[in-house]
Amino acid sequence: MTDDTDRSPRPTAAQFFSVARRPRWIAALVLALAVASGFAALGQWQLQRSVENAAAPEIDTETPVPLETVAEPQRPMTDASIGQRVTVSGHLVAGDFVVLTGRENDGVQGAWLVGHLVTDDGASLAVGLGWAPDADAARAAEADVPTDQPFTVAGRYLPTESPEVNDVEAGEQRALSIGELLNLWAEPGPVFAGYVVLAEPTPGLDAIHQPPPFRDVSLNWLNVFYAAEWVIFAGFAVYLWYRVVRDVWEKEEEERTAAAP
Repeated sequence: MTDDTDRSPRPTAAQFFSVARRPRWIAALVLALAVASGFAALGQWQLQRSVENAAAPEIDTETPVPLETVAEPQRPMTDASIGQRVTVSGHLVAGDFVVLTGRENDGVQGAWLVGHLVTDDGASLAVGLGWAPDADAARAAEADVPTDQPFTVAGRYLPTESPEVNDVEAGEQRALSIGELLNLWAEPGPVFAGYVVLAEPTPGLDAIHQPPPFRDVSLNWLNVFYAAEWVIFAGFAVYLWYRVVRDVWEKEEEERTAAAP
């Protein structure tokens, strides 16, 4: 352990500033402050970026728009299109109906009836036609679905689901997976990546609960970390000036002590 008597003495404020106020070290201080200001500005910029990234994007999902303005067949869904209320016209294909079980509607278990809409442009779109208390009721409602006339879809556009939630052993289909529906439909054309849940169900079914989408946003902690780093660098620039000035004083003090008789 180093004895306290071996350590260099700490200068008093007057002794420190006797060196610090020399033109050379005043200029060095100005430079250190300029560097610190640059680092602080970079830190502020990083912090602003973290806050901007955390701001929820303002997307109007409740005003219905034509489906083709937010989605295209054979193209992945965009974040902006998720949960968007859309409209599209076409006709429902007879025989291409699927019943999905284990579907909750406002907390109540039941079943969905899903149809295959061929749009006026010839694209395939999965449509959640409505909810029923059980699979039998959903299948019974299939007879009331109009397949012999034009059909206009108006509802919320949602992303495909993973088929992994299906109970294969029990033969139950629970997920609305576009990939699986393609294997069940008789003549699928170019297909949309998502599906639409009708705002107004077809006869014999209840409306499927479809709340507005919740867009998860979080603070960008990487930018916050970078901002903290820049602040530390700014403080270090000023400390480095202080340390150099103190070293100069200590060196001069040692020289004076050595020169003393």
